Amino acid sequence: MSSRRSVRQLVVAVLLGVLVGGGLMAVTPAGAEVSNAVATNWKKIWKKNLKPLADKRYYTKAQSDTKYQPKGSYETAGSGYSKAETYSKGETYSKGETYSKAEIDAKLAPFVNSVAASAGGDDAVSLTTADQVVRSVSLMPPADGTVIVSSSAYIWAAGATDVVARCSITTGTAVDGAAFQYVNMPAAAIAESDSIAGTRAFPVTKGNLLTVNLVCDEFEGNVVVSDSWLTAIFAPN
Repeated sequence: MSSRRSVRQLVVAVLLGVLVGGGLMAVTPAGAEVSNAVATNWKKIWKKNLKPLADKRYYTKAQSDTKYQPKGSYETAGSGYSKAETYSKGETYSKGETYSKAEIDAKLAPFVNSVAASAGGDDAVSLTTADQVVRSVSLMPPADGTVIVSSSAYIWAAGATDVVARCSITTGTAVDGAAFQYVNMPAAAIAESDSIAGTRAFPVTKGNLLTVNLVCDEFEGNVVVSDSWLTAIFAPN
């Protein structure tokens, strides 16, 4: 008799719990929120309310493939260049002729391995009527091209007299009449000075050393050349 009563009491307690819990869910704010969340059809809301508002600035995968990868461009095996084809110059392809790494390196070498030489500084060289090498530079061309040579100095009178001095940038040891740098100071006072400067170009061949001189002479008067500079810069063809 007591066991039946216990079972009956347990069933009644469970039913009361369900009724009370359901009432709380319906009456309290927290219970109402949970109840609404359970009853909400999120899939339906996404499809009808949220998805139409999604940002359409971005492409789908299919749209991207269509726009940036035309059909057949990568689908057919061998449709692109192989590594060997890319580095071969033996054939001409629809996208133009290509060069090997060695050929590209050879073409860029003159720019990468550019060279220059310079000589100069504080000096005072007394000139005579004989031609005299005042400065000299040497340069080894890394390729066929041209060497641009520039010079500068100043001439001053070592005595009160007429002064005439001549200089040239040349590969020889004599003043070159085709490239005179000329100073003329009539009735010059002692230490009166004038500047000279010039530029000249020399064609060169790869591997052949080029030596260029600044050659000067004293054509008239008592002349000194000072602070001379000579600079050579290689330029490829």
